[in-house]
Amino acid sequence: MSKPEILFLQQEDVIKAGAMDMHQIVEEVERAFRLHGEGKLLNPNKTLLEIPGSAGKTDDYQSVFISMPVYIGGDVSTAGVKWAAESKQNIATGELPMGIDLLILSDPLTVTPVAIMDGTLITAMRTSAATGVAIKYLARPDAATAGLVGAGVIGQTAMLMIKEVLPSLQTIKIFDLNQAKAAALADSTAGFFPAVAAAGSAAEAVRDADVVITMTNSRQPFLPLEWLKPGCLCAQVGVREVMDEVILGADRLVVDDWEPTKHYPGTAFHALYEKGLIADASVTNLREIVVGKQPGRKDAKEIILFDSFGMGCEDIIVAARLYNNAKAAGIGRKLVLWDEPKWV
Repeated sequence: MSKPEILFLQQEDVIKAGAMDMHQIVEEVERAFRLHGEGKLLNPNKTLLEIPGSAGKTDDYQSVFISMPVYIGGDVSTAGVKWAAESKQNIATGELPMGIDLLILSDPLTVTPVAIMDGTLITAMRTSAATGVAIKYLARPDAATAGLVGAGVIGQTAMLMIKEVLPSLQTIKIFDLNQAKAAALADSTAGFFPAVAAAGSAAEAVRDADVVITMTNSRQPFLPLEWLKPGCLCAQVGVREVMDEVILGADRLVVDDWEPTKHYPGTAFHALYEKGLIADASVTNLREIVVGKQPGRKDAKEIILFDSFGMGCEDIIVAARLYNNAKAAGIGRKLVLWDEPKWV
């Protein structure tokens, strides 16, 4: 009887296998949307586990764990799960990443695990890549300016993504509450576009931008509709950054996956849906646009809001690509699940 081998890829191995190659990541994430739209992919809702924090505070938590099981058919043919986690303590101490993610791939027929890998970098890259897919289909083709709010990890990968999907962009303005972080990101990516600079406020970054991306930890909405100019694509990557008036006033609402988005507590979409202010028919899944079931941008003046909830299939399809890359290049360490199974 065979001994199931598992390829273990630590973070350094994942990087060697191509985790920082944004062209590759955008390509795979777009393929995930396409397979989802073709019905060749199963992406059930996430399971959320919040570890309680202060006693007596029902809205407080010290850490969060999220499981995301996925099956991808077609020529990918893999099953997998993302085990995502975030820690408030890590934010406070700065000793560990806020989010630490793990990815497991399994053979869908024998159900034996074939790979275990660090998913933290993959999360950061695929998050921006998903927004990149939205930009490809929803931004104005003549987009010249972009405004970014948030200069953290996702802000860094967003700059890599914009360079990939909007190479003709002229100007980027970056704002972060930590002005030094915004300045550092602008300096490190100054050669990407003709003009990259830190902005003095969120309003300065957003006003007059053809593409707006918000990537913060804020739970208080801060972006009003009046900041968005006609023809703008606004991508909300954080949980709650745009005001309700943006959701209700945008010409079009596009999401990565509407079903979990509308039911996820704490979001503006959930609250507005529960009040009957958003109907299912008024929201378009991005996968429907990717496969041609729905049109992309309809005219040059419509304001489009794209909300990125995050899907496990984005991680798993990227992990499958990196697993194949690693096998071909001899990267990683092999583990054996058992020498002889106790029961068969």
